[in-house]
Amino acid sequence: MTNDLHPLIRPFMTLDRDRLDFQLSPSRSAKDATGSLEGMVTATERARQSAALTLESDVRYAPGANKKLDLYLPQGSRDVPLLVFVHGGFWQEGSKDVSGFAAEALGARGWATCGLGYPLAPGATLTEICTAVHEALSYLIDHAKQLGVDADRIVLAGHSAGAHLVACLLAGLPTSRPYIADAIAGAILISGVYELAPIARSYVNDLVAMSPAEERALSPLRYSPRADVPVHLLVGQDEPEAFRAQTEALKAQWSEHLSEMTVCAATGRDHFDILQELCDPATATSRALAQMGGQVGR
Repeated sequence: MTNDLHPLIRPFMTLDRDRLDFQLSPSRSAKDATGSLEGMVTATERARQSAALTLESDVRYAPGANKKLDLYLPQGSRDVPLLVFVHGGFWQEGSKDVSGFAAEALGARGWATCGLGYPLAPGATLTEICTAVHEALSYLIDHAKQLGVDADRIVLAGHSAGAHLVACLLAGLPTSRPYIADAIAGAILISGVYELAPIARSYVNDLVAMSPAEERALSPLRYSPRADVPVHLLVGQDEPEAFRAQTEALKAQWSEHLSEMTVCAATGRDHFDILQELCDPATATSRALAQMGGQVGR
């Protein structure tokens, strides 16, 4: 089986459990993971209280646990581009409640922000979690007008496991779901995991309990993107090698299928402070987002 994997992924299949777990535990090598996460909490709370934003909280997009979203809309604006943020946490942690950290910065640039909630393991299977992202995007497209956003300028941004979920949507996974990725304006994949074989051997799977069938069927690296939409890959230079290898492998695998793929390895960024690249309008990631939202030259 190992020989069927991308060459950049194969070395991680030969690591013993302790070394593999370390590679897939970015908080153990980050400069200040706790401080970064606390900063996200503070920034989200500030956005929730901001007079410059209108907050629609706990909007249900489908029946089921955690299938709710928070929408931060620039005060008095309509028909604006929307960034949908899909949080990480290896499908078992994280929350939409701290996903508004970039809402103030993006609102000042004319963007609405959506913090997306989804069901978590072990209460949900990985297939069910992937399906929830499809359901949320379908809801946002169908209700864009009443929500005040432009259905033609919806960009998905996923971090870590959230990047995996967005990449699955781009690849049309799970294949039983209606294909809708060609309806988005672009995607930003941040520090993601796109081949699940190493993850299935690690501590992560103790709670996620992905099956061998899910490992194969929900690894975006084994598939091609289903639509030619702009994709921006972002990873920190200070992240564990496993995350940098996953990004490089996806770049190699998908670049020939996408006419607009950009890649940024952010200097001095680790797995957690990498998210500040969305807040700073001067970064390559923010420039890619503006391009996807049709704001370049405005």
